[in-house]
Amino acid sequence: MAACSSSFSSRLAPCSSRLRALQPAQRRAGGRRRGLAPAVAALDSMTVTAVSQQAIAFVAVLGGEAAYTGLSTDSSRPGRPTVPGTLLGVAGTLGATGLLQQEGLVGTVGCVVGVLSSAAMMTIMIQRTQQTPYNPNDWPGAKAWPAVMALISFFMLSGFFQALTAAVK
Repeated sequence: MAACSSSFSSRLAPCSSRLRALQPAQRRAGGRRRGLAPAVAALDSMTVTAVSQQAIAFVAVLGGEAAYTGLSTDSSRPGRPTVPGTLLGVAGTLGATGLLQQEGLVGTVGCVVGVLSSAAMMTIMIQRTQQTPYNPNDWPGAKAWPAVMALISFFMLSGFFQALTAAVK
């Protein structure tokens, strides 16, 4: 190797062939070079910002809808939002957003937590929609709030899922 570094002229071709001959010996059985760690996919900052903004808006709408509907609906009425269910969605989404801000595997775990939290909220909202009694004289009706929240939960699920697929590429 010392002969290769002494002159940059005509000896370039023999040096490059000598380096190519050394490369297979430096490789591991898996085909990776020694000393290089496998690349861990990370989310770019724009994706993290976009998903975080959507998650914060989702938490605000989720909490606002639960407070409004909970305070304006009789406690014996089926389909009324429950505090534990709403807190599950709020805490899960905020926790996922906090984890999403981290790099590497922790950010990916945040995406998984966000997907699970959003899926749980979508399930709870679909159940609320099914439990709410239908009144044909009331438009859009009491089913509108939980149905719209199920749709918004689906959008949040989609956002976290897209971030997750970007993180594992």
